[in-house]
Amino acid sequence: MNVSIIIPTYNEKENIVILTNKLTEIFKNSGHDLKIIVVDDNSPDGTSSVVQKLDLFEQTIFLITRPEKLGLGSAYQAGYDWCKNNNSECIIQMDSDLSHPPEITMNLVDSIGEGYDVAIASRYVDKGGVSSWPIHRKIISFIANMLVRVFLGSKLHDNTTGYRAFNSDTIELLIKYDVKSNGFSYLIESIYLFHKKKLKIKEIPFIFQERSIGKTKLSSFEILRFLLSIFHLLIYGIKEKPN
Repeated sequence: MNVSIIIPTYNEKENIVILTNKLTEIFKNSGHDLKIIVVDDNSPDGTSSVVQKLDLFEQTIFLITRPEKLGLGSAYQAGYDWCKNNNSECIIQMDSDLSHPPEITMNLVDSIGEGYDVAIASRYVDKGGVSSWPIHRKIISFIANMLVRVFLGSKLHDNTTGYRAFNSDTIELLIKYDVKSNGFSYLIESIYLFHKKKLKIKEIPFIFQERSIGKTKLSSFEILRFLLSIFHLLIYGIKEKPN
């Protein structure tokens, strides 16, 4: 299977080396054709330059550079376009800070191979969990998931995880529809779309590891945008992009 992994980065020059090395090792004898797409928003720490010096650059590892920090959601969309143009069959998106254990990627690939439209690495199913989170992060995550389940009708346990896999038809859907948010709120907009389209979704347990290098990117502003996105979806829903 042609497997593409989208990894947005901003100031992740140390983590991206560790992560890409782990991913290439995991897939080395898997029988899958792996492509890693790093989407970098002009990181001041030189993440793009580090990626370009990796041994497998432009063989297994590819780089999309953008002029400034444009947000998580738009980074995913840039990766989706790349995957569509390169005939990817299974598309994974994951964080670059090692909070998403790369070993889970194979479980996600297997789920897509089983016929699921979407596979979600979930912190809130049996055997899932969170490591080393302060209490306020746990409360924010609990409330966010509750709001999505109550107001948007999702039946998923973990609606705010960014660790996900899709088949090519789902990528076509994500490109086709006018998902408004360029930031963290993109995660719930896409969940809303999956729910409305009645996609076949599987949740896979994983343990979220708090980053050990660098700083978290989730700001108070992103939390506010998340809340506003819920109300926007309630009122307006989500529509196809105009031709």
